[in-house]
Amino acid sequence: MTTHAITIEFDDTDLTRYSDDRLALAWHVAQANPAEFGDHDAGELTERVGREIIRRWLGTVPPELWHHKGENRYWNQLRKLGIWKDGAFVPHTPPPPDAGDR
Repeated sequence: MTTHAITIEFDDTDLTRYSDDRLALAWHVAQANPAEFGDHDAGELTERVGREIIRRWLGTVPPELWHHKGENRYWNQLRKLGIWKDGAFVPHTPPPPDAGDR
């Protein structure tokens, strides 16, 4: 038995032009991505493909696709802990222990 490595490339900015078969392939490839769990780019790619699938499935009903997202809860919690600055997460400096007593 021989092991094979297969590279599959697709353009996530052109998903609306993909056939249904090719879009389904893109979904499976995005899900099979060996990136570490929580990888930003892998998550964004999978979300774009999934939203194109949803857009097609709903057909003539223009859905709201971006109001609620799975990542919102995590971002909401994260923003309470710090901010993103120049591509790095910077935790908020905790107030002095007696700051609330004034």
